[in-house]
Amino acid sequence: MEIGSVFEINPVTIRNGEITDTLHLGQVDKYGKKQCCFTASGREAIELALISLEREKPDITKRCLMPAYMCDCVFLPFRHQGWELIFYSVDRDLETAGEEIFRLALEHDPGLLFIHPYYGTDTCAGIRRQLAALRKKGVLVMEDVTQSYYLEEAGKDADFVVGSLRKWYAVPDGGFVASDFPLAEDVLESGETYARERLVPLVQKWEYLREKERRTGGALTAGWLPRKAEYLKRNRFLERDLDCYRGVRRISRISVDILSRVDEEDARRKRTENYHILYDHISGMKRLWPMLLKEEQAPLYLPVYVKERDGLQRFLARHGIYAPVLWPVGEENKEFLEGDETYIFGHLLALPIDQRYGACEMEQIAEVLALYERQPVVGIRVDANETVAMGHMMRCITIAEQIKKLGGQVLFITADEQAEDILFRAGMDHVCLHTQWNHMEEELPVLREILKLAGVKTLLVDSYQAVPAYFEELRPFVKLACIDDCFEHVFPVDGLINYNAYHIRFPYRETYGGETRLLLGTDYVPLREEFGVKQIRDAQSKKKGFSVLLSSGGGDAHNAVLGVLQRAAQIEELNQIEFHAVVGAYHPQGDAIEAFASTHENVRVYRPCFDMAGLMADCDAAVSAAGTMLFELCAMQVPTVFFQSADNQRYDREFFEAGERMLFAGDIAQDRDACIEKICEGLKRLVSDAMLRERMKENLGQVTDGKGAERIAEEIMGL
Repeated sequence: MEIGSVFEINPVTIRNGEITDTLHLGQVDKYGKKQCCFTASGREAIELALISLEREKPDITKRCLMPAYMCDCVFLPFRHQGWELIFYSVDRDLETAGEEIFRLALEHDPGLLFIHPYYGTDTCAGIRRQLAALRKKGVLVMEDVTQSYYLEEAGKDADFVVGSLRKWYAVPDGGFVASDFPLAEDVLESGETYARERLVPLVQKWEYLREKERRTGGALTAGWLPRKAEYLKRNRFLERDLDCYRGVRRISRISVDILSRVDEEDARRKRTENYHILYDHISGMKRLWPMLLKEEQAPLYLPVYVKERDGLQRFLARHGIYAPVLWPVGEENKEFLEGDETYIFGHLLALPIDQRYGACEMEQIAEVLALYERQPVVGIRVDANETVAMGHMMRCITIAEQIKKLGGQVLFITADEQAEDILFRAGMDHVCLHTQWNHMEEELPVLREILKLAGVKTLLVDSYQAVPAYFEELRPFVKLACIDDCFEHVFPVDGLINYNAYHIRFPYRETYGGETRLLLGTDYVPLREEFGVKQIRDAQSKKKGFSVLLSSGGGDAHNAVLGVLQRAAQIEELNQIEFHAVVGAYHPQGDAIEAFASTHENVRVYRPCFDMAGLMADCDAAVSAAGTMLFELCAMQVPTVFFQSADNQRYDREFFEAGERMLFAGDIAQDRDACIEKICEGLKRLVSDAMLRERMKENLGQVTDGKGAERIAEEIMGL
């Protein structure tokens, strides 16, 4: 069955008769406040609290201390009411030191402190000890219990207690604010229309799940799948509408009626039981682990830290389990995030444990998580340095990202540490052999030991230095795959990749027979997800004048980038166009190129470039060495002049020059000056011929669909 996501609502539970406007919930009454008002959402409860606070204390300093780990929707009511937010830090245990709060209070003189106990634990215990001293300084306290509604320690010491009820129960709307201050209920608007609109997708979800359960084996016909897409789309639209709403609505009569019949103690008991069952199952797992202790009091979710959070989220979704990320980083607090908060935002996943489910569903989640734990470790043996082009590393990182999305684990293995920063930025685990990259057979003893210790089941090798004997030595230990675009050897491997169109020149199928899984042709071009059609459309409004992307790979042994820039500066048709020169980390002439750019306003240097797709989308044309980058330019539909700079690129001309896809400028290794001259001639054609550029764009868009890395990852995981 499907587990998680928004609450579904059985239409039978919706009553159309007389409904009382009064509502009492024991978990709200426990805060002991004199005033209570139920709103359409938690954020509207915050808005009502701020309005009420300013009425009672019109001279209050509208400055609030706010935890840096927080949903950005909480910031909206403060922005609406003109408050300044000062963020305080939260550590990996989701706690904040009271000393920091007191220091910030002395420094900023706030009128309000906002606290949030996370996931059923009193993570604010360290702050609570400072509340009395803060009150003496005139600081009031607002406590958000949206994640810890049942927590006994929460709310009693706060001036305002706010929370969302629709996160806890099957209602279309619902939030509350409780306080000893008078509440400005006169500002409340009707919430009936919004509630009835939001009721529609929640009922649609209930109908979808019931039909799925009714059909044999839980299988749905294709006609039922659009229903799920429909209610998800409608619900997302209503959530965005909620973000844009500036007023405060009263809770709907529908939700009042449903909540008046809720058994809160039963819901609390079920959540607690589910939490403990699932907690016991995941304790001891290595790829994920509980964030907090087992003693939580019926939290909103069971929060876990995950090494590869996004990969696990997708893995769970493929098995019908929907675990949200709480929360995406908001624009307002992004610049204030430090080490621990950045880690929280990047690694936290919330597992569903609510009262809809019981032990059976928790066992189902645990089984899927156990399956995730057992997913194989894929090793990737690749190098990047002054000699080995960066393209090898980048395509392997792209494949690795897709392997992670499938639930697999990835370990990069390099001869030296030159690519360490690149792999760190990409979030890839990495081990260094401390060997010579161009003598790979010498590394075999230490490599075999690493493969054994790391539990590597499959090894992908991307290196021209690997010879058949290298693979023969490894065959008894792991499944093997390699990237081969030269056909200079016959490799004893389980999988072989040549995504170039010229693979048809070589007798791969006749040579390898049925023993090796062959991934051949442009269906397997490993492009990063950022190379997409959307950016092509979005970029049109950004372009000013004529701009050209200029790149020659990481090494650029023949100094093509500087040569093209210097020659273009002498040509009238080219000396005013804007050049975007991408210079790799190991570029031998990087300083000289930057010096040239400093005296030529039309040249910008990227050393390195962290958003290649975005840069391509901003350019009208490109100059590039042959290689994988040509496929990226195809995906982004950038008219291109390309040239050969290495022997393994000699076959690219045949495909990319054909059919008016790109313009070929020759082999720069054979005649540098002639090649640079042809590059500039090609650029002059592209600048002057808009019709040619349009034909080239259309032809480029037909080369690849951008899903090659995903296909490679699936095949490697299946070896």
